[in-house]
Amino acid sequence: YPDGWVWEESGEVVAFAARPEALAVDYEGERAGHLVIRPELNPYLQPIERLWTQYITRIGIMRGAKKMGAAPLRVGNMQGYEAELLLPRKQGRRLWVGLLASAGMILHLALTHRVEEKAYFQPLASRMVQSLRFVAHTESPLAEELPLPLPPAYRPVPATEVLSDATPEQGWHAYLGEAPIGALQAFYLRELPYQGWRIEAYYPLPNRDPEVKVGLFVAQKDERRVALALVPHGEEPVRAHLAWRLLPADRL
Repeated sequence: YPDGWVWEESGEVVAFAARPEALAVDYEGERAGHLVIRPELNPYLQPIERLWTQYITRIGIMRGAKKMGAAPLRVGNMQGYEAELLLPRKQGRRLWVGLLASAGMILHLALTHRVEEKAYFQPLASRMVQSLRFVAHTESPLAEELPLPLPPAYRPVPATEVLSDATPEQGWHAYLGEAPIGALQAFYLRELPYQGWRIEAYYPLPNRDPEVKVGLFVAQKDERRVALALVPHGEEPVRAHLAWRLLPADRL
């Protein structure tokens, strides 16, 4: 981001502005504008076209936009769409929005500023967006018992520390860790195929079915099938431990 700019995090949202006071939505002074980036898991791997339609329609309704157009947007290994929304003239503000997607992750982008300051904000924001780089692979250790990728800082423990009702004959292996559950799902959507595993089934968390209490991947590599469970713990942001076991070839 440009020299002299500031940034602020709120949960998973990051906002950038030319001065600290411009991070407040009610600021009306000089350089009153900011760029906001919000990541989100795309657990059902919906196509970007559908997500873009939902996103641009929602923002248009919320902001009272009079006209909308869209163009393809590509940054690194992510692709999506961008649009400039024409807000009511009395607001005197411009709003640019973008949506990027790759490997189960989405980035929501929004830039707002006064209309007369477009020449200042537009080139800076464009360079910031184009400077984004997205992880294609994370160097990580592999489970000793099976070459599954493990997130950094996850350590093996007895299975009952993660699954209280696990029994030895079930063959569970468990790992304790503190990664947010959304980031952990994005990690495995990316890393399992990279390591040669084919994802046969994926049950995200949170899930449309309230009875689903853990995230679950079923993956196959060569002659081996594995169930990989992401077991949530803690309050917001919810984090997850890991547990996996080999599966018979004909069932979960």
